[in-house]
Amino acid sequence: MKIVSIETMKVPPSWVWVKVTTDEGLVGLGEPYLECHGDAVIAEVERMKPFLLGEDPTAVEHMWQVMYNSGVAYVGGPIKMSAISGLDMAFWDIKGKALGQPIYKLLGGPTRTRIPFYHATGAGIPHHVEPGDPYWKSRPGDAPHKPPKDRDEMAQRAVDGAKELVSWGYRTLKFHVGMSYDFTRQDRIEEIVAMVAAVRKAVGDTIELGIDVHNPQPQMAVKLARRLEPYNMLFMEEPVSIERIQDLRIVAQGTTVPIAAGERWMGKWAFHQALDAGARVLQPDLAHAGGITELKKIAAMAECYGAYMAPHCPLSALAIVASMQLGGGIPNYLVQEHNEVNDSLVDGKTVIGAGYFKKPLVLEDDGCIALPEGPGLGIELDEAGMEAIMAKPWTVRRG
Repeated sequence: MKIVSIETMKVPPSWVWVKVTTDEGLVGLGEPYLECHGDAVIAEVERMKPFLLGEDPTAVEHMWQVMYNSGVAYVGGPIKMSAISGLDMAFWDIKGKALGQPIYKLLGGPTRTRIPFYHATGAGIPHHVEPGDPYWKSRPGDAPHKPPKDRDEMAQRAVDGAKELVSWGYRTLKFHVGMSYDFTRQDRIEEIVAMVAAVRKAVGDTIELGIDVHNPQPQMAVKLARRLEPYNMLFMEEPVSIERIQDLRIVAQGTTVPIAAGERWMGKWAFHQALDAGARVLQPDLAHAGGITELKKIAAMAECYGAYMAPHCPLSALAIVASMQLGGGIPNYLVQEHNEVNDSLVDGKTVIGAGYFKKPLVLEDDGCIALPEGPGLGIELDEAGMEAIMAKPWTVRRG
């Protein structure tokens, strides 16, 4: 089997997909994308074409090495790794289709048949858009967003959103919070703790709660983490600057809350450093960190440390199903992120991928989605839905 063509597609609102076709007529899809750098990643895919055309896409490890080394010793970096990631997805899709099996079975699975998902809370009732629309676009009838006037209103919005999401079937929720990047705004810690406490009281002890603190000073993260320990947090995400992996040790040694990180790291090397520093929930993005081939290796390293995988994925539904396939083939999978504005409530069920897939993903009452069972990535595109999506504007800004 040989690759005969590689085409990129700009999929609204801002995604980049790649379509790899073989001489046997098999087609693989992937998502080579980096937020706000879509054109740069497309250029990198084009640069790689001479290295890939005529090669066997099912030799996924060999192909990964070819792509990684296709630059006269210039390796790594977010643009190159994102291009590799999407192409690797497409190669695995072809391999699964060639063998008539979903990818997770080729990775050694099933280790599970259902993948738990989480949704963010904290800003009130969830905001959703139509397929292909950008996440900042309001739907008819949406109330304009206004910042909360005080701590009590902030907590109440979080409670309202959490209750709604639990009714949708989610059993894991995550707070997105901002903190000062220096040592000021100590009162912000009190606001966050009050919000978490209110949600925990409202949803009970069986709902998992995570929190993303968006890179504050590590000492401030420790202060907050210690205050949150009574609320049984699933993890605290990105408690230090992404460039200072070694600072994770400060936070990990200062709290019992599991430390999560990794959405903007490329390749296995950074994750090895993070594990040494105390991270125990790894969040590589399958569309950035090296695709299925590399994340399988990151998961194996994590297993040695008793750590778990919770892949980052605020991208299109294509990257989501690729992440799910990984989850079905590794033992240490914790929970899956997704692009929350793309889910919606249909006939009492939360669905993801409507407009993109013939059979959208369905969230069940246990907070999980069944693994797609078709060959490769396990999905078929909704041709009519995709035609409508492709007619919408594509933007550089992440959608």
